[in-house]
Amino acid sequence: MPDFKMKNAIDFLLKYKVFIIFNFLVFIAKIGYSYKKGFDGLTFEDWDIANNLVKYGEYAEFMNIGPTAYKLPVYPIFLSVLIYIFGEHAKVAVIVIQHIIYFLIPLMFVRISRIFNKEQIGILTGYLFIFSPSYFFYSNTLEITNVFILIFLNFLYWFLIIWSKGYTFLRIILLGISAAILFLSQVVAVPISVLLLFSLVLFRKLKIKQLIILLSITACLYTPWVVRNYLTFDKVIISKTPVWQNIHFGYFNEVQVFKSLQKIPYQRSSQIREMRMNIDEFTMEKIYEKEVKDIEKKDPYISLKKAFANALMLWYVPSRYFYDNSLTILLGRKIYVIILNLISFVCLLQLYKQKKWKLLLFSLLLFINFTVPYMIGQAAMTRFKLDFEWYQLFLVSYFLYCKLGGKKQNYPFRYS
Repeated sequence: MPDFKMKNAIDFLLKYKVFIIFNFLVFIAKIGYSYKKGFDGLTFEDWDIANNLVKYGEYAEFMNIGPTAYKLPVYPIFLSVLIYIFGEHAKVAVIVIQHIIYFLIPLMFVRISRIFNKEQIGILTGYLFIFSPSYFFYSNTLEITNVFILIFLNFLYWFLIIWSKGYTFLRIILLGISAAILFLSQVVAVPISVLLLFSLVLFRKLKIKQLIILLSITACLYTPWVVRNYLTFDKVIISKTPVWQNIHFGYFNEVQVFKSLQKIPYQRSSQIREMRMNIDEFTMEKIYEKEVKDIEKKDPYISLKKAFANALMLWYVPSRYFYDNSLTILLGRKIYVIILNLISFVCLLQLYKQKKWKLLLFSLLLFINFTVPYMIGQAAMTRFKLDFEWYQLFLVSYFLYCKLGGKKQNYPFRYS
């Protein structure tokens, strides 16, 4: 009898309409939480650029310095539109719209899973996503991750549509547009996305001619950013300017958790932040480069040691939470992340045992793609992990689907 009730309960929860209700209730809870906090979301460089774009018509972080290429344009432009429309209430509008985006993200999980007739994997992933502590709170922060996940999922959706159902001219156009928006939102997503696009030819999903059309559409939409940078700065800037800055930032005392890697003291980091507000980013890049090379001359292996430290912080918690063992951080993030990482590893082993080579390869490439850049630079923010943590939730759902679905006479998972 208890087993029968459990099966009915699982079957009930895995209905799409029931999931929509839970998703909507979480959305309302997020709105309520934001209202209680006064819609006081943290802002960063994108917010300053967006404000200056609206007030002065200048894509600049600091007006006294002038134009910038510090951030890719998708998120600042997204913010600027809302600032233009809602004025002093723009922050409220941004947070509400980001909550709406977080309502749509689980629906994209379901939409993608339906391509392979595995709707229940998408629903399971959706449940794990909406009840994730980090994702619940993070949509109150004004940062690119909050729109990037949906943008990346949209790219994957059109990629997988072509992969599984074949191409049409409309699908090629939509994938090309999706790729351009993705590339203009987060540079970290570019390597794996480019590999995926070329894999369409490698696995004979597209012909070279169709790939050229697709890439041409992407290039046409991406080129205005490069042209703008060249006309503004008289130099080619394909993505954005911070390179040495991220490497340099990884040596800040307040960023690194290990004393042996804390090479830039608090006083110097304060000076650097002050300098950023008065010196252009190209000159600052030269300063960062010189200081990084001076550090590396004294210890030739320090960049390698920093890489492992960054990977640890990325896959665990950044420095601000590393030594924080308060109940909120311990349960809400640390233990949660450890368990999620362990289950993800088990899931990868399961893919290997099942000989699901394509999904295993994609999973490994995705994790490597999002890990290596932060190993080189810095891993000071939780959002870096949130950029791809949703994929771990998918792996957990896939694992549960395979384990429980394999006993279809006892469990409600349906194979199509």
